[in-house]
Amino acid sequence: MDKLKIVKTIVVILTFLLVFGLLAAGGTIYKKIAASAPKPVSMSLAQPDGSTIESFKLDGGRLWILVKGGAKPDRILAVNPARPQDPPAEIHID
Repeated sequence: MDKLKIVKTIVVILTFLLVFGLLAAGGTIYKKIAASAPKPVSMSLAQPDGSTIESFKLDGGRLWILVKGGAKPDRILAVNPARPQDPPAEIHID
């Protein structure tokens, strides 16, 4: 009888460790996936009122934005999405 109690105790302990380990591993994996998800980026293009974005294109690691109106000539803004804090480079179209 004593051997059966020991075996039952070992099975209960191993079951607890297995369940606890799976929950801990699942939580760790979930935290890593949630942390690696890209966060939305907010940036200001600093354009005057009345400006409209006509089109945009992602090329060569830069976001190229065609802006028209706003009491300024048509222009292209070059934005680096990896560094949204940098002001966009402005190229005027003649």
